[in-house]
Amino acid sequence: MSNPYLIDGPAVISFSGGRTSAFMLRQILDAHGGTLPDDVVVAFANTGKEREETLRFVHECGSRWGVHVHWVEWRDDEAGYANVGFNSAARSGEPFAALIAKRGFVPNSVSRFCSVTLKVRAMRNWVRGERGWKHWVNVIGLRHDEGHRVMKALARNDTNKEPFKAAMPMAKARHTERDVLAFWKEQPFDLGLKSYEGNCDLCFLKRRGKLLQLIRDNPGMEDWWIGQEAGVTRARTKAAREFREGDPFALIARDAHAQSVLPFDAPSDDEHDAECGLWCGPEEQAA
Repeated sequence: MSNPYLIDGPAVISFSGGRTSAFMLRQILDAHGGTLPDDVVVAFANTGKEREETLRFVHECGSRWGVHVHWVEWRDDEAGYANVGFNSAARSGEPFAALIAKRGFVPNSVSRFCSVTLKVRAMRNWVRGERGWKHWVNVIGLRHDEGHRVMKALARNDTNKEPFKAAMPMAKARHTERDVLAFWKEQPFDLGLKSYEGNCDLCFLKRRGKLLQLIRDNPGMEDWWIGQEAGVTRARTKAAREFREGDPFALIARDAHAQSVLPFDAPSDDEHDAECGLWCGPEEQAA
């Protein structure tokens, strides 16, 4: 049986900035003897709302492992992307805010255009613009224990709606979350985020209890989200003005600062958006 981590190019390794995709990257590097072929590249798409821990982790993985990670951000221009780096990457939600301003409404659980545009399409634009590839493999970190997402990705491959095909070597290698966590316990560095925190600081897909805890832990983190909801005054419906219909961030913040931590609010261990761009991006990449 061939090693599923031996990747044939042209291919892009989609590095979300989470532990799972970093584990995948390390396995791919090892399979190739520590150096990737010229037609296999690593890219990270920054939305501007990634945690600082995530940005440092991406930078550290590249530095420690001797692999060049291309940092990309979405832009509303002809190219559709910009090349950035650890120092120049947006940290105040600028790409995300520009996308909301362009759309005139905020994303929500039904219309999750944030990951689709800021992650999937930004990466696609970068590949076309920088590499000139017409077709390629998009290597994503879906594990064996994420079978339903793997099946959805395979089904989308069959639609031929995108210039790339998704490859999921972790699923083929039967690697699970347990393998990922065991790997990081043995490493000299780590992402440094709790399981409920995730890369996107206050992803609106998180459970309310997690958002309450995060706001309590990080006062002021909610300000950007409240500001975005307040800024889409021209949106026609209430749903288009709220990331979470009927539960605006101003209300969540008020409750976070007014309530004590209750048992029903306690964050659970499941990582709802820890791999932003993998959780919902691949599920909607054909949108």
